[in-house]
Amino acid sequence: MASWGGAEEQELDTRNQQRAFALAGKVSALRGLALDIENEAYEHNRLLEGMGNDFSGSEGLMSGSINRVKNLLSSGRQNRKAMCYMAGFVVVFLFLFWYLISKVFSST
Repeated sequence: MASWGGAEEQELDTRNQQRAFALAGKVSALRGLALDIENEAYEHNRLLEGMGNDFSGSEGLMSGSINRVKNLLSSGRQNRKAMCYMAGFVVVFLFLFWYLISKVFSST
């Protein structure tokens, strides 16, 4: 069994301390990164909850609109003129929307 000299032991101790300080720095950096990830996840969850609430509100709006259209369709001959106007409006709106989108994408 070899006996370590005082200088060699001091050198090993110094290297060990340097590596311990380097490791402590890396652990500190990883801890900071973990906290940043936690904060980012919290913000994303908050954003997603807000979007869920917004979609719930729009779902109610859409279901109300669909119910009104169903009532209009079920009313029979009384509102055929209104239905023709509504169908015409939808066709014109879709054509105008398609035209604007094609202009936007063709100019870029």
